[in-house]
Amino acid sequence: MLLTRQNMLFLTLAVLLHLFVLYGLDRDVMPDKPRLQENPIAVQFRDIPEQTEQKTVSPAPKPGPQAAPEAKPPATVKKTVTPVVSPEPEPAPDPTPVAPVEVKDNTPVPVAETKPEVKAEEASGTPGQDSSNTEGPQTYPVRAPQTGTISMRIVRTEPNRSPVYGDGEINWEFKTGRYKMSINASLDLLLTSINLYQMHSEGMIDTYGITPATSSEKRRNRSETATHFDHQKKSVSFSSSNKTAEIKDGAQDKASFLMQLAGIGYADPEKFQPGREIRLQVAEERDVTTFVFIVTAYEEVETKAGKFMAWHIVRPPLPGSYNSKLEVWLSPDQHWYPVQIRNTESNGAVTTQTATKIISITNMER
Repeated sequence: MLLTRQNMLFLTLAVLLHLFVLYGLDRDVMPDKPRLQENPIAVQFRDIPEQTEQKTVSPAPKPGPQAAPEAKPPATVKKTVTPVVSPEPEPAPDPTPVAPVEVKDNTPVPVAETKPEVKAEEASGTPGQDSSNTEGPQTYPVRAPQTGTISMRIVRTEPNRSPVYGDGEINWEFKTGRYKMSINASLDLLLTSINLYQMHSEGMIDTYGITPATSSEKRRNRSETATHFDHQKKSVSFSSSNKTAEIKDGAQDKASFLMQLAGIGYADPEKFQPGREIRLQVAEERDVTTFVFIVTAYEEVETKAGKFMAWHIVRPPLPGSYNSKLEVWLSPDQHWYPVQIRNTESNGAVTTQTATKIISITNMER
């Protein structure tokens, strides 16, 4: 029993010893744990790079000249903005070409003096009025000029040549609603003269003015040519070819258009104002052409028959049709007769006919 009690005592002491050892170990371990927590705190001291960043920023203001290049970037930014703005005004030109196109479409309507859409063929229903075709020939009120004769002096000049002189004459006869007209031109030589050309025209006077029926032309060293008008069929034929061309009311030949111009001024002087146009269809040797005369000015023309105030009208050259410039001076004080005619050819040759004598006979009919 004693042994057992001793054994029990030793066992109890052993257990207490073990507990003491275990308790002491537990207390030793606990302080170790906070030491482990202090290690991450030491790692947090890496906030030092923030101080390095401040150090890098501080030396930046020291170099003064570097401030100028820093101002350049905003300038470059503006440059990048400007090209973005520039394309915006580009669409603005789009409407601008549209505006003049619309104006062009509208201009022909008010320009016409009378009915704007009346064709030349339809003008027969409105005799004595201007047609509205601003591109082709027009019709006008016409009063036949008085019967008369205009004698002309001819001067022809060519580059690098001496002037050549001659005489011309325009004979106009109007009686009982019909007319006859002739134009002659001759060249002076030492002891004689040579006929250069002769033109004849005859027909009637109607609501469209001078209406040729036939015309002929004879030039030196050339065969005579003739032109025949058929106003019912609205056509004209040429002896120099088998061609037939269409004509409109008011069509003229190479001689009669001069008196048609005079008749237009005789009937309505207001038609002759600077800048206005007079368009006549003229049958020449082989085809029909629209002569466009432009009224330029009211000028004084000095002739051997006296000084006359006259309307200066010009037919500019028309490439592809005629290459000469034709100028005519019509004098209202002389029954609107042509007191001077000038033709300038493309090679520089100029032929001028100026009145030397004017004889007129008062018409008994209008």
